[in-house]
Amino acid sequence: MAKNKPKATPSTGLQWLPEASLAALAAAVFLNSLAGGFITDDKLQLAANPLVTDPARWTGAFTSGVWDFLGYKSNYYRPLQILIYSAVYHTLGPGPAAFHLLMLALHALNTVLAFRLARRLLDNPRAAWIAGAIFALHPIHTEAVNWIAALPDVLVTTLALAGLTAFAAGRPQGAMAAPLHGVIYLLALFTKETGVMIAPLYAAYEWIVARRSPKNSWRIYAAMAASLALYLALRVHALGGLAPSQQTHHHLSAPEFVMSAATILGQYLAYLIWPPQLNFFHIFEATTSPTPVLAASVLAIGTLLWAALRFRSTLPSATFGILWILLAIAPALNLTGVGQNVFAERYLYLPSIGFAWLAALAWMRLDARRPTWARALAAVLLIVFAARAWARNADWTDDATLLAHTLQQSPTAAYLHNQMAGVWVEKRDIAKAVEEQRLAVRYDPAAPAYHKNLGILLVDTDPAAAAAEFETLVRLEPDLAQGHYDLGVAYEGMHQPERAVSAYRRAIALAPAYAEAIEALRRLQPK
Repeated sequence: MAKNKPKATPSTGLQWLPEASLAALAAAVFLNSLAGGFITDDKLQLAANPLVTDPARWTGAFTSGVWDFLGYKSNYYRPLQILIYSAVYHTLGPGPAAFHLLMLALHALNTVLAFRLARRLLDNPRAAWIAGAIFALHPIHTEAVNWIAALPDVLVTTLALAGLTAFAAGRPQGAMAAPLHGVIYLLALFTKETGVMIAPLYAAYEWIVARRSPKNSWRIYAAMAASLALYLALRVHALGGLAPSQQTHHHLSAPEFVMSAATILGQYLAYLIWPPQLNFFHIFEATTSPTPVLAASVLAIGTLLWAALRFRSTLPSATFGILWILLAIAPALNLTGVGQNVFAERYLYLPSIGFAWLAALAWMRLDARRPTWARALAAVLLIVFAARAWARNADWTDDATLLAHTLQQSPTAAYLHNQMAGVWVEKRDIAKAVEEQRLAVRYDPAAPAYHKNLGILLVDTDPAAAAAEFETLVRLEPDLAQGHYDLGVAYEGMHQPERAVSAYRRAIALAPAYAEAIEALRRLQPK
């Protein structure tokens, strides 16, 4: 049974050896990530984001969504991500190396924090070290650590671990406890929506591990409630609603949602044990009827819940580890609100801590009976994890490498073809860019952005084909002023000034200050 206080550690120069060794392990296995560049979203969200590049606009991080600077609405309100990007950009430079170093340092810090909390939960320093090593080396973390855009997943884990570690070690009634945890909670909420689950994790720790009533910490929960209220007010103001882009990518009926969520949860649980393939873009197919995969997922979920109840009294650390996994994954099961890529490996970064604790518990039991087997098994597992993670890091070197590898796994993913078209544009191979962009349109004809991008690629060489794409774009998004302007440009290329004038007028009607459209209309209709 876990105890509330860890055993005293001798005051020697070696007392930091476990933390130092785990930090070194986490850094070593991801050391080759420092050679990576900006990948996909990084180039827009970071390098081309005026909220990042212009220090005078930092307050805009609190008044807009992550993608508002491009005119795209989303459910993502993450001001701390933008502020950290800006701080690194202006202090260490705009290159990717500094950002990758930040991701590496945060992963090493998270490993140490996971170990320290495990030491309290497991009351076994050796097993706690195994838990930290599993977290440090797990190949499921390659996306989160290598991709700078995954900063929210890594940072919200830092805040969750720091908060829980302080909460477990401190006195709930301490004078500074409520303000401290209120601030941590607010920072986590400003980092990623998953941060909302930190409060339930606190309550679960008190109830299950510390065996005290959460009402004893009411001041802390009151501070968290105030932080949540402030966050929600700012979020609604910035986004125009709590989740304005719900069902943007996927439309599911209630039964489809439930069955798909259960299937995805089962898949997440399987990937925690061992990811059969590491894929940047897992194609989502809704579960519309009972399937063997759904049955297996329901069985796995049921077994996990049974174990949580079964061991609540005899092994509370196991129950807490199970609840940690489920609570941390829960926000990612909002399948119609998380984005186009429903199953994402980075979403397992925070839940994997609970898995590492459970694996260490199982190892501890084996070590008590068969220490030689247990230590040999741990060595083999950690070596395999490290080798796979190191090899996977190489796929994240640049867009071309990652996308080429991912397209072999998910050849019908329109998003990937759209991104690959951008790679060919950077390489000045427009023919290949057009080929990839046509595939994006083919696999997702309802996506306005793909028609727009194809039209832009074609407008100089085949304005008629470009006009067809822009006509589809304005049918899909009739209130998009830029779509009408682009259509006018294509009509001009076809030597159809009347149709161009009509398109420009429509663009100006939608956006009266649209300078390019106004200038184009003056050129075609001079006074």
